[in-house]
Amino acid sequence: MDRPAEGAAPDNAARTGRAPWAIALIMLALLGVFLYWELVGRHQAVTDDAYVTGDLVPIDAQTVGTASVVFVRRTEFVHKGERLCVLQGARARIALTRASASLDFSARHVRALFARVQALRWHLKGLAWKRERLIRDLGRYRRSQAVGAVSAMRVEDTMLRIRALNARVGETRSELAAAQALVRRTTVADNPRVRMAVARVEAADLAWQRRIIRAPMSGFVGSRAVYPGTQVHPGERLFTIVPLAHLWVIANIKETRMRDVRPGDHVRLTSAYYGSGVVYRGVVLGLAPGAGSAFSILPPDNATGNYIHIVERVPVRIGLKASDLAAHPLRPGLSMTVRVRVHHGGRSLLLPLTSQIGSDRGTRIYQGELAQARALAAHIMARGDGTSAVAAPPSG
Repeated sequence: MDRPAEGAAPDNAARTGRAPWAIALIMLALLGVFLYWELVGRHQAVTDDAYVTGDLVPIDAQTVGTASVVFVRRTEFVHKGERLCVLQGARARIALTRASASLDFSARHVRALFARVQALRWHLKGLAWKRERLIRDLGRYRRSQAVGAVSAMRVEDTMLRIRALNARVGETRSELAAAQALVRRTTVADNPRVRMAVARVEAADLAWQRRIIRAPMSGFVGSRAVYPGTQVHPGERLFTIVPLAHLWVIANIKETRMRDVRPGDHVRLTSAYYGSGVVYRGVVLGLAPGAGSAFSILPPDNATGNYIHIVERVPVRIGLKASDLAAHPLRPGLSMTVRVRVHHGGRSLLLPLTSQIGSDRGTRIYQGELAQARALAAHIMARGDGTSAVAAPPSG
């Protein structure tokens, strides 16, 4: 019978002695994982499917023209109202001149229509007075005819003149009705013909003003698609401005971790751009009203035979502190790692924080355009108003 090797017994004893320590270490590791999950993990929603985004302000051409001067390049910072590009203005100037002349002519024409109405009324009064005289003459002629002082031919001739005058009165009344139809219940300023001409002047003046393309808000030029000599048309994208002071993060969190995420939850974020040493503090502003697949161009059709369940992700909007952005600026598109400190219960999902009004909701650089166009139209109207008042005919 073979005897065991001399060193086998001590080795077995050593392994038997190390086994409890290994089991203890495993139990401690499991306990540490359990405690971390119970104290930290279950109160956090973590994802690295998060990206910085912001308002990418598009600047489109609002009139047709050829780019004459381009003042900015990509990555430059521009202030609100600053000129970005100027279009060659000869075509817009000609259109404005044509519209101004049309308005001047229309205003003068409508004033002539008002004067014609007054003239026809005076003419109608004159015909009435003339007919009244002929009727009186006819009465005298008939009385004189009885004593032989007036011939029957003169009486008949007066009767024919009265009939012809009645026809002229009818014709004049028709002309007066036609003239009145063009100016009834209007003045020169609100006459339809003048209003159409005013609208053409305003549109032409807006096109003239908008040949100068300005920045609607301050930010960095993210893209530029226009160069000197480029022919542009309304609606064509020329620039994109990115205001880096107003950025937020869209975190796509798995639906299995979304149960306790609420608007108002505090968020800890790190960026691959700066590394884990730079921590951003944020707050959940709101949750998207649907998973990302619901808003895709081609939403999935799950009512098929080859259905595969996929855990969906819900976009969550996270606001960043302005002080953190000022200290460590970010760019749209950068990836982030997000840790949401969830609170079990608390704020309702139907009360997002994104209803607050920010400073980036609007711009006022276009407010004076229409007022300037209307002032030009009013100046043209006043310049041609050199006619004196026409007296109305007497009522009697």
